[in-house]
Amino acid sequence: MRISPTLPARLIRRMRLPGLAVAAGLVLLASGARAAAPTFGPIEAARTLTARSLAEQIRQDGAAKTAQVLAQDREWPRVRRAVAAGWQNWIALMPALMPAADAATARSLQGALRQALLLNTAAVLAALDPKNGPVRGGQAVCAPGGMPAAWRGRAIRAVQALHDIHLTNQGGDCLRALQGVS
Repeated sequence: MRISPTLPARLIRRMRLPGLAVAAGLVLLASGARAAAPTFGPIEAARTLTARSLAEQIRQDGAAKTAQVLAQDREWPRVRRAVAAGWQNWIALMPALMPAADAATARSLQGALRQALLLNTAAVLAALDPKNGPVRGGQAVCAPGGMPAAWRGRAIRAVQALHDIHLTNQGGDCLRALQGVS
């Protein structure tokens, strides 16, 4: 005579088989997803662009090559957004990148610096050309064209409130542009 197993033993046997099937299915799904995932290029393409990685790329390859890669990879909009948000490490890259960028990109970066002026005044003024050059000078970056009317007054107050002897030239150039004085 055969003794039937108890109820818990039956449940364990029943659960083992489906549990094993679920585990095997998950393994197959994971390995299948990996094998079916398309590859989009070298591993470098999957890297996240950061201010630190961009600074390192400028150091290794030079600003001109880095600007060319940013254009090829369509990364300029990301750089522009980070600068416009007032992120200091991104703004600090502008002296190297702006002269290497094409004219349209340089103008968009000027606009990003203009937006950042209220958010991080010291970083923007530090990124300006102390000789008031045509690309990064205060006259080009701080000119209020295209900005809301209220922005101009707030920008003037922000620049006037900054007292840094190292930024005297840039602050003066920026104020003259904001006030419409040549």
